[in-house]
Amino acid sequence: MVAKTPIVDCHAAVYQRSSWSHDFIESLETDFPISSKARIKELDVKVIKKYFFNESCNLSTVQLLELVDDIERLGLGYRFQKYIREALKNIASRKGNNVGLEDKEHSLHEVSLKFRLLREHSYNVSQDFVGRFKDSNGDFFGYLEKDIKGLLSLYEASYLAFEEEIDLYDAKYFGNEHLLKLNSVDKCALLHVNHALELPLYRRMQRVQARWYIDAYAKQKDADLLLLELAILDYNMIQAELKRDLQEVSKWWKDTGLANKLTFARDRVLECFFWMVGVVFEPQYHSCRVGLTKVCSFITVIDDIYDVYGTLDELEIFTNAVKRLRILTNKFRHVYLLKVSYFLYLFLCYRWDISAVKHMPNYLQITFVALYNTINEMGNKASIPILAKEWGELCEAFLLEAKWMHSKCIPTLETYLDNAWRSASGVVILTHGYCLINEEISEDAIQSLKMSHDLMKWSSMLLRLCNDLGTSSAEIQRGESANAISCYMLDNDVSDEVASEYVQSLIDEAWMKLTKARVKYCQGSEDCFADMAINVARSSHCAYQYGDGHGAPDARLKDQVLSVLIQPIENVVFL
Repeated sequence: MVAKTPIVDCHAAVYQRSSWSHDFIESLETDFPISSKARIKELDVKVIKKYFFNESCNLSTVQLLELVDDIERLGLGYRFQKYIREALKNIASRKGNNVGLEDKEHSLHEVSLKFRLLREHSYNVSQDFVGRFKDSNGDFFGYLEKDIKGLLSLYEASYLAFEEEIDLYDAKYFGNEHLLKLNSVDKCALLHVNHALELPLYRRMQRVQARWYIDAYAKQKDADLLLLELAILDYNMIQAELKRDLQEVSKWWKDTGLANKLTFARDRVLECFFWMVGVVFEPQYHSCRVGLTKVCSFITVIDDIYDVYGTLDELEIFTNAVKRLRILTNKFRHVYLLKVSYFLYLFLCYRWDISAVKHMPNYLQITFVALYNTINEMGNKASIPILAKEWGELCEAFLLEAKWMHSKCIPTLETYLDNAWRSASGVVILTHGYCLINEEISEDAIQSLKMSHDLMKWSSMLLRLCNDLGTSSAEIQRGESANAISCYMLDNDVSDEVASEYVQSLIDEAWMKLTKARVKYCQGSEDCFADMAINVARSSHCAYQYGDGHGAPDARLKDQVLSVLIQPIENVVFL
């Protein structure tokens, strides 16, 4: 552990103060009744017996699909992952992967739901089912305009399209057009329609979505009370665990002293934690979630150093220090030649050079030492070289943006995006996440990480594009001239409104590429790292859909934080 440097005075804060004090976080009630835990176990068994180990249940395909859909929307998917995987495997094997082509008697709702669930679970299914619902002119049959359930399922399915799947592109616009026209439908159906039109299910942060769906599901006349009770208890239990995690990272953040020492930077540890809950909420990934919150907190501070505080000379020094791995190749080359452990070689040859701090001003020393200590505590001899490399590349990307800002340069959109997906920090977050869920980093694990390039790139691109849409006006006010919107405006001499629409189209394209990368990476199997890549993009929509939810959290985001992290669902009496 490196000793902490003295406190330094900094400029006045640019961003609004945090709404969540350490004392408030420490005061949160984290107990969860033992009787409720026992009830959860009891309900688990009942659900499994009722639906998965009951030969007399005789669920049809569409009923089984709807059950899986309800379980996942209620936030219970992780509890029944094995059974869901087996159910979808059986469904996929019945007719191969051409969803709906042979099932001509099946409804638009059924085949659309089947496609969505299978693709979401990384099955390489075909879009050909859409053609069944078109006439000889390629237009959708008129009767579908009044099939609310089918329209909604088709619309949701269309958001899992690949770029080349034109039929699903048509389906999205057909669904959107006719869902917008609905008016004489029951309140429950309209609730789901409006929710989907605001943001499709596939792009929603899972815990926020689970909280919404529990309320919506409770209003359904055909709601399964077993599932509903389990969902409420499970939600509250996870929330209690998340509060304990939050208290842990809040204490860590207070101990670093960065919020008090670097008053120009955003104090956003709770918002960082909320974001990382969106990336990985499952109870078994406690260490990963806590570690990623620390990473996100450092990214926020370092981003502010490059954006609003540091001079170019100071930023050059800091970037070089983070990039500079102490290369002791000559001293230890014989270790590698003797074919001693590759990871021992990495550990001996590549380490951050802590002596670089002597060339930095105090505020950078504080940041560098805190980052150095945290990454070394979090990593191990196998992962630290991998993590250090990503931090170096992130700082390089930050530095290029700082140079653009200081020179008032607005690059072409192509040049901007080539750097921006790296500066978005998604790669740093996902690389840390990969190392934290894979404690033993083998050479095979490193190869697997290298194969995930497209997953990380398009997840990060979505983080950047969502960020730019939500923060563009505030960044321009601070003098940060380069973002996707301003670059496109200059390239094409168009208004910010036209540029925003174009950036939204880039978001749609990036989602298609990310979805395809996930299917290619997973090939029908479950993979936590691939889920994290999708969830980074989902959290980006949550944070920036209505503005800058990270730099300037509004009432909407505060309500989401309260519902996910602070306020349990009120007790409901089940008979």
